[in-house]
Amino acid sequence: MYELELINFNGVETIDSRQVAEATGKAHKNLLQDIRTYCGYLGELNFQPTHFFIESTYTTEQNKTMPCYLVTRKGCEMIANKMTGQKGVVFTALYINAFHKMEQKIAKHYTDLQELEIRARADRATAMRINAENRRLKMLLDNPHLKELSPESLAALGISRLQEATGQDLSHALPEAEKTYSATEVGQMLGVSANKIGKTANAYNLKTKEYGIFVIDKARHSSKQVTVFRYNMNGVSRLADLLGVEVVIA
Repeated sequence: MYELELINFNGVETIDSRQVAEATGKAHKNLLQDIRTYCGYLGELNFQPTHFFIESTYTTEQNKTMPCYLVTRKGCEMIANKMTGQKGVVFTALYINAFHKMEQKIAKHYTDLQELEIRARADRATAMRINAENRRLKMLLDNPHLKELSPESLAALGISRLQEATGQDLSHALPEAEKTYSATEVGQMLGVSANKIGKTANAYNLKTKEYGIFVIDKARHSSKQVTVFRYNMNGVSRLADLLGVEVVIA
């Protein structure tokens, strides 16, 4: 069965309006007009339109930039409420399944962490260290920038903190992740600067789940921890196409 793919945008799970149009059987241009109308109504009533629809763009095969929206769960509900009949029911089922699947995935990661903590509390000294690490982790998670992290990165962060507290090798509990590359590494592969990679990715909205993940890393010139985007091979290939260069892997 057709499934909607979620896109994590700054910690918010969304669905590309092109997918919404396909799922609802509407022409994309007509759906965009509907969304702009909804945003106008929301703005007039002092609601925040970006809680429902986030303006974005995509690049066509002809390298033309076109408008689209990233539709949040609230936005999907608004669109579904305007629909009747079979198409409305099907779209509602599709978006509910997509968001529910992500919620289950996140819940499983945190359940695994909780189980690891329970086993570690058997040793009082270890439990004290765990509590200290939990406080550190909570302080980290309260950082609004960490909301950009993927569920896999959040799980890995929690497991690494727990590993430090218990002294146990918990690498087996780390979620599976595809190989990713920093902007510097991608720049070396494509023969351009890391700055060029970052600017191109921002210009074409490539910092999404399709092209990589947000992770925590050490700041370049200090010990401060920051969130950075790492690119998967799909992201590397997309950047190579946009820059008109070939990928060279040393």
